[in-house]
Amino acid sequence: MRKTIGLITFALLFFACSDPKMEQNEVSSADITSLTPDSLVVSHLIQKSKETYNSQHKEIPPFDDFLKEAEELASKGQMNHLLFDIYNLVGKRCRNKSFYAKAMSFHNNALFIAEEMDDPYLMAEIYNQIGTVYRRIDENAKALDMHMKSLLIAEANLDSFHISSAINGMGNVSYNLNRNLSAIEYFQRSLDISRKMNNKLGMAINTNNIGDVYQKINSLDSALFYHFESLDYNSQINSRIGQTICYNSIGSVYTSKKQYRLALDYLFKALEANLESGDGMYISISYTNIGKTYLDDNHPDDAITYLNKALDQAISIGSKYTAEEASKYLSQAYELKGMYKKALEYNQLSTEYRDSTLNEKNIFHLTMAEDDYQNILRKLQMEELSKQTVLQKTMLSKQKFYFIIAIIIIVVILFITFLIIYQTRLRNRYRTLKFQQRLLRSQMNPHFIFNALSAIQVFILENDMTKSSRFLSDFSKLMRQVLRSSNYEYISITEEIEILQYYLNLQQLRFSPPFKYHLEVDEELKNMNVLVPPMLVQPFVENSIEHGLKPIGNGGEIFIRFMKRNKGIEIEVEDNGLGIDYTNNINKHGKKHESMALKITKERLDIIEKDTKLKTIFEVYDKRRKEVNQQGTIVRFVLPLLQYNK
Repeated sequence: MRKTIGLITFALLFFACSDPKMEQNEVSSADITSLTPDSLVVSHLIQKSKETYNSQHKEIPPFDDFLKEAEELASKGQMNHLLFDIYNLVGKRCRNKSFYAKAMSFHNNALFIAEEMDDPYLMAEIYNQIGTVYRRIDENAKALDMHMKSLLIAEANLDSFHISSAINGMGNVSYNLNRNLSAIEYFQRSLDISRKMNNKLGMAINTNNIGDVYQKINSLDSALFYHFESLDYNSQINSRIGQTICYNSIGSVYTSKKQYRLALDYLFKALEANLESGDGMYISISYTNIGKTYLDDNHPDDAITYLNKALDQAISIGSKYTAEEASKYLSQAYELKGMYKKALEYNQLSTEYRDSTLNEKNIFHLTMAEDDYQNILRKLQMEELSKQTVLQKTMLSKQKFYFIIAIIIIVVILFITFLIIYQTRLRNRYRTLKFQQRLLRSQMNPHFIFNALSAIQVFILENDMTKSSRFLSDFSKLMRQVLRSSNYEYISITEEIEILQYYLNLQQLRFSPPFKYHLEVDEELKNMNVLVPPMLVQPFVENSIEHGLKPIGNGGEIFIRFMKRNKGIEIEVEDNGLGIDYTNNINKHGKKHESMALKITKERLDIIEKDTKLKTIFEVYDKRRKEVNQQGTIVRFVLPLLQYNK
């Protein structure tokens, strides 16, 4: 899916960025042919085609009746600038509909006109467009050659606009070849030129491209920074399409960060915008992204709902690549649900769409074979005329080759050394975390022990022997359970619940009137001999009591739930206290304490993931974020379902 979004972004760059300069060319052409009524008619027909195609592109062919009539008039009147505009426009439309052979045919017609006119601006423009078509079919070497030609022409004529476009195209080629650092350098150079020209659209596209690269190399915070910067530029120029692309990119990053709720917020914004615009391709992409996010978040039913919409939309607009993506994720969703027959059907459908796309690319290659043959003949003639130059370049190439080999050897040695050091540090850190976890399990919270002893002292001073005896009895039982469980990585869910009950009973004795607590456990979990990490929940139960229920006095309630969810176990701690947002705002010390609890818990979950090779989920949020009238905090864990085998 990422590749699809990237291709749309690249298409947007050359489609949208070319319009301002093209209008200038049309004005120049109009100056020459202003006395010719036919030139005004051709310009009007081109504009009419653009307006109609933008609103009804699904029903109208790229080379519509308006453009055919315009071509006939322009050919008769030898209006080459306008004829170039027509062929270039049709080529871009064909490219965006994946008709690559037709796109190349029209772009070659435009190139012939530009060369015949010896117009450097038009040649720089059309070489970039041809490079974009080559990128679409993964002919990255040819694409790079086209962008280089455009760059050389643009630099010779101080054409900043096409210099920026060509450098951006070279960055896209590097992106396709996984040369990520080179891609960032190219996009940054293009961005700098766009800033000097105050080209907000260029700035928007290049910052989004940089964000895509950072996401690709898993630098997710950097990716978010550039995507939000791109969103700001698109907002300034009121580019609805650009904003939509940014929403999709931001949502995709949050999906990678496993922050699925935030991801869905942005992806649904993108979907809303796409539904308003009515662009079938973007709608299909939005549905696919939402479905994939639900799939990653282990919600296969929701994923299937949106992926089916994506597939239907892709089929209706004839987008085989998007249909392939939707079918692939539908196969994974049905596999997750255990519906293997449906999973196989969609896997086969995905394969059919992929094979069909490959066949279209093969047809394109056959169409271009003759042109390639002619190019080879021309190159051979040039080589015969410059043998001496070739020999000199060969010598230089050998020297460069040996130099590069030496650099590669040095880099490989440095890289291996770095890996060894890095792995050693990781192992040491892992051992340290294991010791920290064991230390955490072997301790009770000193704050709780102090409160417990203080409560016993109060009962004794009040001569309440019944409560004192009960408190000491429960306290000793709790301490024995904690000390015993501290020797184990995991304990049974029954033992964990028993520890929590002792702890909550002790806490109730400290409050007058006491708060209420509810422990809910799926019977299926008890029967399955499920194992959980000891004292993972206790710090958050304590936070709920001390920072949530204690300040409100009477009426406090806390709910602790252990539920089976698919192949995992979900644990929730919910209270009706002040809420974490309110508590953090008024109690800086409590905020620090909670931050430490969060940090230790995340480290424990990291260890669990490394030990089990399975994913975990952990989130804490104020109930007011979901419903304004609600009060309290919810802590939620999703852990791997581990069973004890006697």
